[in-house]
Amino acid sequence: MTSDPRPKQDGNKGSIYRANLSPAQVIAEAWRRESPQSQEFWRQAEAKRKELYALPRSPKPRGKM
Repeated sequence: MTSDPRPKQDGNKGSIYRANLSPAQVIAEAWRRESPQSQEFWRQAEAKRKELYALPRSPKPRGKM
């Protein structure tokens, strides 16, 4: 029995571990696998986030001291 807990290789798709890809490449690959509806959802969520956090903050009231 080996101590390697990783799953075995899938004959059709290869290993789920892609040591030769950078994190950015892995993210880009995952994005390409997303459905068009899911991509649109995330684009809208990102636009809302940018809008929310890009707004200037109102100044905090200062104490009377």
